[in-house]
Amino acid sequence: METANHDRIGYFRWRCRRGMKELDFVLNGFLDQCWNGLNTEDKKLLDELLEEQDMQLWYWMSGQQQPQDPDINALVKQICAAGYHQK
Repeated sequence: METANHDRIGYFRWRCRRGMKELDFVLNGFLDQCWNGLNTEDKKLLDELLEEQDMQLWYWMSGQQQPQDPDINALVKQICAAGYHQK
């Protein structure tokens, strides 16, 4: 992946398209609400998170499991807070 991709919301919108509509809703809600506040490290972490399989992401987003990595866990909590509470 090229570093320049980390600054393009379109790149992340494409990566947030998943096989589960629920994940699409949550992940895109997060982008809508939080994109402008993300720094480069946040975007790299998001890119890393999006490497996970849909079911693993769903287990994390639905609270059935927690990521072992504390940074990923914090990001999942941030995504859920933003993605589930859209206006």
